[in-house]
Amino acid sequence: MESVLEHTHSGIRWILLLMLIFVLIKNHYTPADDPRKKIDWPLYTLILFFLQIIIGLILYFISDNVSFDAGFMKNAHLRFFTIEHLTGMFLAFFIMLIGYIKSRRVLMSKWNKVIKTYYLISLILILLSIPWPFRGFGNSWF
Repeated sequence: MESVLEHTHSGIRWILLLMLIFVLIKNHYTPADDPRKKIDWPLYTLILFFLQIIIGLILYFISDNVSFDAGFMKNAHLRFFTIEHLTGMFLAFFIMLIGYIKSRRVLMSKWNKVIKTYYLISLILILLSIPWPFRGFGNSWF
């Protein structure tokens, strides 16, 4: 079961990254007062990120990559998955959530700027918190 959840978590990562990039590009090129804009892509991205967080929390409690044994902070692999990955992703999620909530409370002329700012910060935090294969944590690209 852990393997299925890990592959699902890893697969959703790519969809989430593509959606974040799509939202940033779309908000850059779409005027804020465009009435044809009917699909709320920032909301769908936030929902997908929430699903990713839920799967990640399940993995957090069943994975061998997370440990609270004495001296786990000296092991870079265990420290990353136990503290750094979790903290970075939660921070990115809450920044994205705050950006979405603020975008609903501002004028339409500032909507694109708020979404762009908060979602870009969230994207940077996500990219820094992902256990990429070149970082040496034993994970694959998918």
